[in-house]
Amino acid sequence: MDIEKEREAFEQHLTDTGLVEFSDYGFAVDECNEYLHEPTQVAWDSWLIGLNRAKAQAVSQEKGRSDFEIIAQTIELVDLIASSNRFQRDKSKPFPFESNNPRNIEWWRLACKIQELLTDTDPDNCDFDEYKAIIEAQEQSHD
Repeated sequence: MDIEKEREAFEQHLTDTGLVEFSDYGFAVDECNEYLHEPTQVAWDSWLIGLNRAKAQAVSQEKGRSDFEIIAQTIELVDLIASSNRFQRDKSKPFPFESNNPRNIEWWRLACKIQELLTDTDPDNCDFDEYKAIIEAQEQSHD
């Protein structure tokens, strides 16, 4: 990402909206010539987050991740979160998204939030029945 080009596009967008103008020093000012540094910084941060999400979504779509891959990766995140807390996931139910264990539920929700933040993908929208069928088929083929 060329940060200078993005900053120029950001400043142009703000200028086009007519809400702010930029001084010679690059600080945003309102019609009273008062600096809007903090709100501008918040807007800039939001702009960059939006760019990163768009880029992550494009990569995700380019890869064409299947529901199986998304769920498997999210379960890996659950196990990573558990181990970082010096725990192991309760595997009495093999799928953390079906668990009644409060820790497993909490870790699943956190893993889903991480997936959504990084890849703009919500694992809870995946086909869990398909995932379970694939896992069961793999287990039967190993027997």
